[in-house]
Amino acid sequence: MMLLPNCGAVATVVLGCLGLLFPKAVGRVVGIEPDVPLGISEFRATYGGFFLCLGIGCLVAQSVQVFTVVGAAWCAAAFARTMSYVFDGSRSAHNLAGIAVETGIGLALVAAQL
Repeated sequence: MMLLPNCGAVATVVLGCLGLLFPKAVGRVVGIEPDVPLGISEFRATYGGFFLCLGIGCLVAQSVQVFTVVGAAWCAAAFARTMSYVFDGSRSAHNLAGIAVETGIGLALVAAQL
């Protein structure tokens, strides 16, 4: 059943589109203000193009391996954010929401293994 992995891929595409088209708004959501052109470029590239391509790659390939790798990357981001929550003192509801979103998308993509 590929419904859940495809939902994770679509979520990745949507987030990529938001990063590409609205880098300043995404910056505010993640707590970083890209106030110079290079910062805006970084948001468009990383939160935009990178996520967009990962999601589209999943949707086009329809490959368990591709879904799994992208899902593992999302889960790794959630793990790193959890480490920051514990060790860096970034304890906030906003950060917990980030952990939940990254874990949810990651597990949805990894569900291709089922």
